[in-house]
Amino acid sequence: MPRLLAEISYQSAVQALSQQEAALNELRSRTGTLLTAEALTTSFLGAAAIEHGALELPGRLAIACFGVSLGIALFILVPWRDLRFSLSGPLLYEILRACGEDEEEVYRRAAHWLEALWLGNRAAIAHLYPLFTVSVAALALELLLWAAEVLDIL
Repeated sequence: MPRLLAEISYQSAVQALSQQEAALNELRSRTGTLLTAEALTTSFLGAAAIEHGALELPGRLAIACFGVSLGIALFILVPWRDLRFSLSGPLLYEILRACGEDEEEVYRRAAHWLEALWLGNRAAIAHLYPLFTVSVAALALELLLWAAEVLDIL
């Protein structure tokens, strides 16, 4: 029974790390979509605003929102070297070889190492979600400001 518990723990750790990597990839995919929306918003509404003449306050604020949203999006997309989603096979082999025939200990140690990777990644990834929210909010505000600039609402 202890071997079974250790194996279940190991499989759970593998799955958690895999889900964490998938969540990060999904966030980055959404960020790519956000960048596309940024480009379209700024290209079309910004160009229309510039055709009206000199930019007023809403247009200048829209450019600032564009910069904020773009900067955050690029920060999210930057590859992070300290994120790890797998263990080195040869290193794992050498370390676990010391366990000999004790399968329970092999699974237990591997599960703990995978958990350590997951915890290390969690801190780096957790702050990206609120940043993404700020980037989306900046895009929404930019859209409203460009509309105000183009339609001379404010």
